[in-house]
Amino acid sequence: MVQIFGVTAFEGATLIQVLSLVVIFGAAFFVKGVFGYGAVPLLIVAGSFVVGPHHAVLLAAVTNVMSHIQFIPDGLRYGRRDVVLRLTIVLVPSIAVGVLIFARISGGALSVLAGAVILASVLIDARGWLEPLRPLVEKHVRIVSPVFGLVAGLISGVIGAGSISFISLFLKFFAPDRETFRGTLILVTAVVLVWRVCMLAIAGEIGLQIVTEALLLLGPGLITGLVGRRVSKRLSDRTFFTAFQVVLCCGAVVLLFRGAMGG
Repeated sequence: MVQIFGVTAFEGATLIQVLSLVVIFGAAFFVKGVFGYGAVPLLIVAGSFVVGPHHAVLLAAVTNVMSHIQFIPDGLRYGRRDVVLRLTIVLVPSIAVGVLIFARISGGALSVLAGAVILASVLIDARGWLEPLRPLVEKHVRIVSPVFGLVAGLISGVIGAGSISFISLFLKFFAPDRETFRGTLILVTAVVLVWRVCMLAIAGEIGLQIVTEALLLLGPGLITGLVGRRVSKRLSDRTFFTAFQVVLCCGAVVLLFRGAMGG
């Protein structure tokens, strides 16, 4: 437990638990530095063992949006802004609906749902099941992008993890190389993170305690995120996408296990 300006952070947590959170957040944002995404599954899975599922989701959301600022330059430089704009129009209202559902769902259900969505996304990508649809998607992008945005927004609002892995299936059609894919993913993630935190705050889910804890954990995230950005520049496209799938699968499996054990 830490007292800062009258605000109690990590109430009921031991020193070991607080240090564990520091390590967890450092590792999670290293992963995000490499891929532009991927911190939330690890933050929710590992964090829920320390502070509980709902607290972990909120803490991940606030810290993630704070640390994401350092990746925006890469997004603006390499990302497909036209694709991001199409998705944003649908993401905003669907995330709002998802947040309302979040307040009414159990921790175990959150974990299982997130794990299932991530695993399904990786499987679809690895097996190439959407590849035959490429001509259709490219021809009818104005119809397909709202569908992906709607589903991803609901996933993001409810779970906080899994939405970007789902959107990545769509982005690969328009950002096949590593830099463009990562840059576009960074911009989409920024939209999702900022709007989701706004909706959680409006819903009364985020208070001074969460913000204080997020600020205390931000330092390790910024440092390891910077290291991850440097590592990303040294990876080939093939290595990048393979590692991306491995990270998602590991997170999904642990989420499912966590949910099956009762949240």
